[in-house]
Amino acid sequence: MYTVIMLQSIAIIASVTICNAFQSQPMRSAIVLPLRATEEDAIPEIFNTISELETFLTEKYPAFHTLVKGNQDVWKTIKDTAIGDGEEIPRGGFTVFAPNAKAFENLGGKKNKQLADPRNIETVEKIGAYHFISEEAVSAERLRREDWTKPKTADGNPVLKVGGIMTLGGEIPVGRSKSGGFIGFGAKEGDGIVVGNDNAEIIESFTVGNCIVHEVDALVSPVILWRYCDQLRIPFSS
Repeated sequence: MYTVIMLQSIAIIASVTICNAFQSQPMRSAIVLPLRATEEDAIPEIFNTISELETFLTEKYPAFHTLVKGNQDVWKTIKDTAIGDGEEIPRGGFTVFAPNAKAFENLGGKKNKQLADPRNIETVEKIGAYHFISEEAVSAERLRREDWTKPKTADGNPVLKVGGIMTLGGEIPVGRSKSGGFIGFGAKEGDGIVVGNDNAEIIESFTVGNCIVHEVDALVSPVILWRYCDQLRIPFSS
């Protein structure tokens, strides 16, 4: 009987000792392994950039922001391209050609009314899409880069490496500004860079998040799109 009591006492003492030993040990934090790059990593970055961009356009280019703010296809494409759909997440940014206030003034009253007319929403969205490049941020320096391997132009200037660029609306030409001449003849190339069929000149450029915004003095979309205003649909459009 005495032996049984001694064994029970020893067991109780051992249990208490072990318990106290565990309680005296400091609590260890759980080890959190770093996650692999996923879409969730890119989402805050691109949403921050889009939010910053919309604020920037609202404050500096309100007429242009009004033109494109409802274009869900443009904003969705920018977000989807920036997030990516694979293990490698492209974060090259995107590019915006933002017509300034003078560009819209030069359109005249009739065209500005057409831009605001709900009947022309399809044409307006197409016009707006030409002002965005979704896959990369293209600097003015890159557009200005020259190709010295080709014959020079009539003015003695080397040709530009970038002769055209693909936007969400389609391809638009890139070239040098021209001055002088008569009705398009005899004009000489300058140092400025123009984009689009209407020769919209880049005035200055801004970096907004991972986006580059080029201020231009005219719309860069094809002039032919104005023919489809006040119609129900653009011919052959989906």
